[in-house]
Amino acid sequence: MTTRIFLADEYQIVRQGLRALLEKETGMQVVGEAASGPAVMRQVQDLAPDIVLLDLGLPELHGVEMIRQILAASPQVKIIALSIYDDRRFVVNILKAGASGYLLKDCAFEELTKAIRTVQASKTFLSPGLSDIVAQDYIEALRDSEAHFRTIFEVTAIGIALLNKDGRVVEANPALQQMLGYSLTELVNQMFTVFILPDDASRCKTLFRELVQGKQDSYQVEKKYVRKDGRTAWGRLNVSLIRGAKVEDHLAVCMIEDITAQKQAEKEIRTYQEQLRSVASELSLTEEQERRRLATDLHDHVGQILALAQIKLGAIRESASSTHLVEPMDEVRRLIEQTIQYTRSLTFELSPPILYDLGFEAAMEWLAELIQAQHGITVKVQTDRSPKSMNDEIRVILFQTMRELLVNVAKHANAKNIRVFIAREDATLQVKIEDDGLGMGISADAANGPFGFGFFSIGERLKYLGGHLEVVSEPGWGTRVTLQVPLKF
Repeated sequence: MTTRIFLADEYQIVRQGLRALLEKETGMQVVGEAASGPAVMRQVQDLAPDIVLLDLGLPELHGVEMIRQILAASPQVKIIALSIYDDRRFVVNILKAGASGYLLKDCAFEELTKAIRTVQASKTFLSPGLSDIVAQDYIEALRDSEAHFRTIFEVTAIGIALLNKDGRVVEANPALQQMLGYSLTELVNQMFTVFILPDDASRCKTLFRELVQGKQDSYQVEKKYVRKDGRTAWGRLNVSLIRGAKVEDHLAVCMIEDITAQKQAEKEIRTYQEQLRSVASELSLTEEQERRRLATDLHDHVGQILALAQIKLGAIRESASSTHLVEPMDEVRRLIEQTIQYTRSLTFELSPPILYDLGFEAAMEWLAELIQAQHGITVKVQTDRSPKSMNDEIRVILFQTMRELLVNVAKHANAKNIRVFIAREDATLQVKIEDDGLGMGISADAANGPFGFGFFSIGERLKYLGGHLEVVSEPGWGTRVTLQVPLKF
């Protein structure tokens, strides 16, 4: 396979000498040359060579910046830098910039073909004499890195352990010793699963085995760990693999963050959420009880008194001897009739007796007719006609929720049609509301998503019953709201 080479040097005589030398070599081809930085950039992109022999002193664009720009535009290219400088800092910075080789010009002709073959084999080439200089720099850098790592290892608040390929502790930092209550001597050579609850140990072993086998580079789990004194606490484990030359040399870095306080806070939040859901449900039931009491009072007292008044007024009218009183009496009877009709409507709107006497589906059909009459929107209710026995708590919360949703659609969605589907799925009741309104441009779980307090409140009420709320909506395509609740609570 022929290696395609590009020559980048300010001086033509140098380029001619390099070309003459390379043309004698089998498997090497000079595909282009340039004398300035911008010209190199243009031609390297056009010619796509394998290797660029780059003079670091090119005019207009040179050195580290030149290397970075070439590799940014053509990352597959390998660069061998040509320079007269053998300063350690200069050489190291050129290699850090991405050069694959560094060739001193005073020995370029002797070492050139060797450098090209070395770099083409994906290795780094340095001119004789530079290796020791660069190696010393890397040794010092490694020492600095090791000292930096040791400082982090010793003072960090996160527990850190080094594990061998078998999962045994090689080293542990002071934070981990404090978290577990063991000394370093007690920890070293212990299997990491000793500190994990037995129920979790099998899963953790599987994850660690997959890590060592190379099936994954890292994993994270949240588990309880066991202290020396027998107490348990929560930890977030991040385990990563450091590969050695052989599997036996592999090491795993295990970082453990104590999240006991976080878990306790989450537990308290869940408790508060359950309490809030319970309060929301109790408020809904209390509201419905008060509505039903008012509706009953209107029906049993006000409604009955008005009906009796109308009957008595009718009797007086029939026995009246003066005809000039008939017309005023008829006017009063019409007013009483209107009041009776209004009282009857108010009674149904406060707490429809049909919800308790005939059930949820019949109440939904009545509600659909009411919304249609009040707002001029076509509302259709479809049911699977299967039996749906439910207690008053579920019936009341579900009906209140549906009334709230339908009123919102009627007022804000600019919809012309609403469809309601009611179906039973085993022990679960599913209710869907679909409209052809404006839509909201959001598709997500409404109980957790950014839908405002209304949907959030509904979601929390349903969660209290063991149910779920889902909203799917797109601009111009309407909205679908799905409610799922158990038939028994």
